[in-house]
Amino acid sequence: MKKRNQAGDSSLQEKLVEKYFDGLNLDEQKAADHGVAFEKDKVYSRIIAAIDEPVQQRVSSKKWMVAASAIAIIGLSAIVYQFSSNIVNYLDPIKNKQLTAANGQVVNYTLADGTKVWLNGGSKLTYPAKFRGNLREITLEGEAFLEVAHNAEKSFIVHTGGIRTQVLGTSFNIKAYPEDAFVKVDVVTGKVGVIPATAQTVFLTPAEEVFINKKDNTAQKTTGVDVAMLTDWKDGGLVFKNMALQEVLNALQHRYNIQIKADDNLAKCSISANFTNVSLQNIMVIISKLVKGKVVQEGQVYHFKGKGC
Repeated sequence: MKKRNQAGDSSLQEKLVEKYFDGLNLDEQKAADHGVAFEKDKVYSRIIAAIDEPVQQRVSSKKWMVAASAIAIIGLSAIVYQFSSNIVNYLDPIKNKQLTAANGQVVNYTLADGTKVWLNGGSKLTYPAKFRGNLREITLEGEAFLEVAHNAEKSFIVHTGGIRTQVLGTSFNIKAYPEDAFVKVDVVTGKVGVIPATAQTVFLTPAEEVFINKKDNTAQKTTGVDVAMLTDWKDGGLVFKNMALQEVLNALQHRYNIQIKADDNLAKCSISANFTNVSLQNIMVIISKLVKGKVVQEGQVYHFKGKGC
């Protein structure tokens, strides 16, 4: 349709110009004194070009004006949104709160959005009194199990040092004690994205785990994880499966509010045991046998010694 219109306009232009030339009877006129002959065809071409040129320029100018207007509207909208958000935060600031679980405790709490949190002993959670904007952000030191209330429009982010764990609505366990050399995330339901400080995002689905080395930000992903066993601590369980000795001892320190240390030659030992409802003294005896050594109580500190595994 557009091509037919253009063809019709061109034909009309040609007829008008030809009529104009016929009226002038230029072929019967003599050349000017300077000896240059009048070239009808060239003049005709120039007139046609002159007729077309303003239309093209007007269309091009209109496109640029529309594009510039759209950019201006987008930029202005962003500025207005940011300004209004700042005004709201200034007039009605949101206070941050802290939830702590002392060693030997497990604390359960529900956040403003309905997210449920279980905080393990020796842990601290920093969170806003209410969530505003398009993000729900909290900060964790220690270990927590979370059942995040689903909200497709507001991502839920857990900050643990330089590592972020981001979800929309799912349940997962995250361990990030300051004394540990790692951050570990295990997924029970849904999908989780774990973002190390200097590495690519690691996506996890149920029964998957990521182990992030704090020192070099390397991430190791494991599938087929027994997440029920790993999260049993929130219900009073104390189960370990092929877990490094030092991680087991750290868990016992937070559970019983005691201090435990082990000789360096025991560092490679791993523990698999169910200590649920087992007394602390019996736990110490069992671990000493598993590491082929002995445990000595030095004041308030338990010290494991032995040949190693």
